Amino acid sequence: MQIEIELAPRPAQNPAIAGWLQAADEAERAGLAFAANTYRSTARSIELEQETGVSVCACCFKPFGRGALQH
Repeated sequence: MQIEIELAPRPAQNPAIAGWLQAADEAERAGLAFAANTYRSTARSIELEQETGVSVCACCFKPFGRGALQH
């Protein structure tokens, strides 16, 4: 017996992700390691939003509205 599972197609990558990753590569070549890491984190936060539908902070990856400053 063989079971076939059809997965939903993966959504197209947001063009902003590619832009942030390109900026990270350029920053790294320029010797700006901190900026490069920040740009990669920003790209990852966009990926997480695309995967889950929830916007997250690029620094701590907490969903917006759940941080320490929210009362």
